[in-house]
Amino acid sequence: MIVIERDGKFLFGKRAHWKTVAPGYWCPISGHIEEGESEEEAVIREAQEEIGVSVIPLRKITESDTHDGKIRLHWWLTKIQAGEPALVSDENSQLRWVSPDQFFELKPSFEEDLAIIRDLKDK
Repeated sequence: MIVIERDGKFLFGKRAHWKTVAPGYWCPISGHIEEGESEEEAVIREAQEEIGVSVIPLRKITESDTHDGKIRLHWWLTKIQAGEPALVSDENSQLRWVSPDQFFELKPSFEEDLAIIRDLKDK
């Protein structure tokens, strides 16, 4: 999971309806680690492929399982180095910057995601 913060808001994408995992859900930008790729390399590649920005992975926040327990998620705090987030692929249908309080407006979404964002914001 690619956690991007700017001015107290976090970037969330609404996953495309064709996605097999959590279609239509609002989540941080995410993707898979490819063979031979480090977590940091995957974060950089996925940010470029999905939203067209160059990011710097700052630190790993945590790991968690998906809601159904089938996938292990690696959460990374990142900083945008270059570019402005845009829908450059079909992975997401919308992008939105939201504060932790505004997260409740995003439906459907996962409470677990909000808990991680709130914990990060409180530190």
